[in-house]
Amino acid sequence: MQLQQFVTETVENLGGMVMPVEYALCHVLIPETYASYFQNKTEHKLSFDFEVAQENPDSEFVTFGSYVLEQLLAIVRDKAKTTIRYAAIERLELGNPQKKIKAYLQDEQGKIIIEAEQPIFGVWAVFQYHTAFIADEKTENTDRVWINMLTNDVDSVMKQKQNHIMYQQQPSYSYPIPFKLDMDKALQKATSYVKEKSEQQKDKQIDDRQIAKDIERINHYYDALVTENDKRANRKGLSEAKQQEIHAKTETIKLERDKQLEEIYNKANGELEINLENAILYFVPLLEYTVSRQYRGNQEQTTLYYNPITKDFFTGT
Repeated sequence: MQLQQFVTETVENLGGMVMPVEYALCHVLIPETYASYFQNKTEHKLSFDFEVAQENPDSEFVTFGSYVLEQLLAIVRDKAKTTIRYAAIERLELGNPQKKIKAYLQDEQGKIIIEAEQPIFGVWAVFQYHTAFIADEKTENTDRVWINMLTNDVDSVMKQKQNHIMYQQQPSYSYPIPFKLDMDKALQKATSYVKEKSEQQKDKQIDDRQIAKDIERINHYYDALVTENDKRANRKGLSEAKQQEIHAKTETIKLERDKQLEEIYNKANGELEINLENAILYFVPLLEYTVSRQYRGNQEQTTLYYNPITKDFFTGT
């Protein structure tokens, strides 16, 4: 899919308008709702070809990393709902795969034989979470977790590359999916990852030394009050009623101490809230290689997958 087609479909899906002027040049109207993403500018003149951009210096050249494209991708990311997307890959091919596979496997002496190669669909489940840590104040965050459903692993590289993935709502290819999609397993993996990450972030916010100082200060203060009250209770000549009154005050002091200590413990532990906001399935064309490795009379077969987005291999489960 060309960038111009992606931008056109995205703007129109947002409720905006795209008016072609000539080849690779158009006027775009962004709805007021999304004006804040573009520094409150709703009218844009966009070019999608370098020479056209040179001939029209008043236009904004749209390419990977350009401001307009980054902002459109940000809107797509922020406003996403549960949906399916098909990554658009211009060319699904790999030059000199045997050499690159050998380098990936770090096999210096063994013999590498590619027995089969086919295009397939890999699938990534992307879960967006809203997390909140509630203590003295509320700290909120939004995080997206990419799960490679072929390996059921968290994929931080695909997350880093997410703003470079052009996609369509309908597939342009009829590739097989050589594995069973298990959304429950992927969701469990993503949620466990977010919980662990959120707990680590929570721990970083807690100053253990300060909490220990606060506990010591409170214990020292209330212990002194209890000691002073006990001295009053041991004075000679006090009536039984007065002694009971002093003892009751001692218990009140201890209750107040315990209440303040509990507040400190609650501050230290806090409350963690994790909510799933949306989920997206990305179908990404991959190259699947069935490879035999031979070394000193031993032979083993493995399956590798080449991802054209990360431009690297990975192995399946």
